[in-house]
Amino acid sequence: MQRTLIGLILSLLLLPQARGAGDSFTLSAEQWALPRSGSALIHLAPIRDAMADWLATPDAHMVIQYSGSDTTNLWAGELQDWLVALGIPADHIDKHVSADQAEDALTLLVRR
Repeated sequence: MQRTLIGLILSLLLLPQARGAGDSFTLSAEQWALPRSGSALIHLAPIRDAMADWLATPDAHMVIQYSGSDTTNLWAGELQDWLVALGIPADHIDKHVSADQAEDALTLLVRR
């Protein structure tokens, strides 16, 4: 666990400058269907980029936007658990249902 977190921080620090807070990052069902581990998730561009934005924005919250179906609710909950395992405090992660969200994707938003 600690090795994964250290690897995440190092890889995020080596990225080009993160985009500003408020950007959105879309995670498709196809990407999520791949086998999951901490190191595999930080290599998924939407998660890696959202975490880089979160790290660059003091006191930011990560928002998981989903359609609200039973399937996406479970998916959003699992993603929330993984984000906590990767080092984002649980009280800095919010889930939000959106009627505009596609059924086959989740959107990560970084908000101040």
